[in-house]
Order: sequence, then structure tokens, then C-alpha cells
Amino acid sequence: MTNHDSKPEATKPNYTLRRIKTLLAVIACTASATLLFTWRTADSQTATVLVSVIYILTGLWLTVRFAPRD
Repeated sequence: MTNHDSKPEATKPNYTLRRIKTLLAVIACTASATLLFTWRTADSQTATVLVSVIYILTGLWLTVRFAPRD
């Protein structure tokens, strides 16, 4: 026999939190892309690398988030 008492109760997803995280990722991706393409790279290489990393990570997160699940 199966014991169903050990399973935790299914909780409703927090859609507000999902929307806020997605909005922040879209804003970060847009802002970092804008900075990346308008910033002078000779000024600060560290800042350019940081903006590039933020752009890549937010782009990847958004791609994975909205990729088809087939």
C-alpha cells in the first residue's frame, strides 16, 4: 500500500513573485545591453566585464524561463 501522508501538501505557485522576478530580469537585460553597447570599453574593463556577465546571465535566465517545455 502507498502511504500518501508523507507527501507535503501541494501549494499554489506565487505568481506575483514570478512576475516581479521576470520584470527585474527584463529590466536588467535591457539596461545591461544598453550600457554594453553605449559604454566606452577603454574606461573600465572590469565594469564592462560585469555588465557583460549580467547581460549574458539575464538573457540565459529569460531564455530558459520562456523556452518550450517539450
